Amino acid sequence: MKYLTRTPVSTGWPLFRLREKIMIHLVKWSYPLYLKGFKRGRPAWQTRRELLLQYPEGSLGRCLGEFLLANDLKLIPKLENHDVFHVLLDYEPHVIAEAQMQFCLLGNGKKSPYAFGTATIALLAFPEFWTSFREAYQRGKNLRPVHRWYFEYLLDEPLGEMKSFIAKEPSTYYKSIF
Repeated sequence: MKYLTRTPVSTGWPLFRLREKIMIHLVKWSYPLYLKGFKRGRPAWQTRRELLLQYPEGSLGRCLGEFLLANDLKLIPKLENHDVFHVLLDYEPHVIAEAQMQFCLLGNGKKSPYAFGTATIALLAFPEFWTSFREAYQRGKNLRPVHRWYFEYLLDEPLGEMKSFIAKEPSTYYKSIF
């Protein structure tokens, strides 16, 4: 099963591909430990990629299914929100974008050991991306907090409206709710 992909463009910095490869192996090794240690009581979603593709066009569920299909990924039980963050926050599933997403989530208030660990290792391993990590962190601070949302219950919601809402942009769709 794929977890992360290689960054499409290499930087001119030394040993970029080696550092990236090490990061991919760390993710493959560490996520099962994170599941056992921190996600024990959390139930897995009762869906899969094929069912997500049956949601209405433009919905979070459909866009999540398309994201998974386009990147040849499957939902990892108990870590489904992670893939939603990729879709909702527009981060690709490659190493640098993954680190940027973790910085965005930290800025947004997420306090998980995995987010802290990924951010710390990314800071040490990829100094050439410090500026983009800082920008992602600031972006997260400017968004409405989303890290505690129950996305499984929001799969029918229009993704574009959700993105506007979390970015604090005017939304007629959610006007009646808030």
